[in-house]
Amino acid sequence: MEAKTKRYLIVTAAGVALFAALMNFSSILAFAGRIVNLILPVIVGGILALFINVPMIGIEKRLKKLFGRWKKRPSDRVVTVVSFFLTLICVVFVLILALTLLIPELVSSCRSLYAQIETALPRWIGYLKNADIGWLREWFSGLDWDKLMETFSDGIDTIASNAVGAVSATVNTVVTASFAVILAAYMSLEREMLRRHAGKLARAYLKPAHADSVLNFCRLFRQSFASFLTGQCAEAVILGMLMALAFTVFRIPYGSLVGVVTAVCALIPYVGAFISCCVSVFLVLLIDPMLALRCLIVYNVVQFVENQFIYPRVVGGSVGLPPIYTLVAAIIGGKLFGIVGIIFFIPLAAVVIELVKENAGKRLEKREREVAEGKEGPPPPAAVQPAPPPDPAPAPRPKRSKPRRKAR
Repeated sequence: MEAKTKRYLIVTAAGVALFAALMNFSSILAFAGRIVNLILPVIVGGILALFINVPMIGIEKRLKKLFGRWKKRPSDRVVTVVSFFLTLICVVFVLILALTLLIPELVSSCRSLYAQIETALPRWIGYLKNADIGWLREWFSGLDWDKLMETFSDGIDTIASNAVGAVSATVNTVVTASFAVILAAYMSLEREMLRRHAGKLARAYLKPAHADSVLNFCRLFRQSFASFLTGQCAEAVILGMLMALAFTVFRIPYGSLVGVVTAVCALIPYVGAFISCCVSVFLVLLIDPMLALRCLIVYNVVQFVENQFIYPRVVGGSVGLPPIYTLVAAIIGGKLFGIVGIIFFIPLAAVVIELVKENAGKRLEKREREVAEGKEGPPPPAAVQPAPPPDPAPAPRPKRSKPRRKAR
């Protein structure tokens, strides 16, 4: 089969497949949803492993430096396992610290709220006794109780079905999360083996240039994501300290607690601040409603300053992105994929911009080289001169005849 005919057949088959896919788009989406639901634990496990590997690789490098001074060094496998468990211990320690600060404050807030309700309850009861509640009696007397009970029974059926669905979804989520955590642990421990296998598959099934491009993209994304997560942690610590300082200066309670909650929630870019703001305002509202307004204003001002001036410089500088690109990547990722898009679009934008810079640099170098060669030009060829005529052959010398001797 000729190459041109083969190309036409491929284009025709691709067009027919695209037309069939567009005609059955809903079925294809349903099938894709089932496939994604099937491999969802693997996807979530890979994302968790990507997060775990960032501190794990840092701890592993420091352990190798420490063990390098020993006479009998442990194997790389032992170092990997030790760094994995140290990473888990650090994560558990941060969670325990946050819960230790949060739970006692919540308990004290609930106690103060209960005391305020207990103090104000007699006043509320006296107000209800003296209030005119005739309109309430008329409203109750005008209700259609049969229709109300029928609506209530229908609502109970709907609530029961929704409750069953919620329980099933919760069980499914717990099972998926459990498998994802187990897969993340295996992926983290077998990181080098998975990297070797991925490299072999890429080089076996792709052209050498394409395989190198794919592996280079994965390497750059891993480095950029590690830098992004490091910068995000630094930014979370800075924001938590600023929030605790601002609450202390403006005499708002729960300054240290709000700082810790803000630092933990700030690991989620841009959205985590909203979550911590709601928690902070709720905690202050339990004590004094007037302070809640001050808390909201102070929190938003500090958050605005941090988002506009600190976050783009810290996080963008860690991944090598200018502040404007960092904000644009976060906005686009958030609009497309929500929190996941915000987390992954910043390092992805850094990788894309780095690849574009490399490609643009090569193109500019090639163009400058072509321009330079075009200006100077290759050395002109030497003028072709006609070959000189061959030397004429020397004329033959005349033979000298020997004089004859006279006879005597």
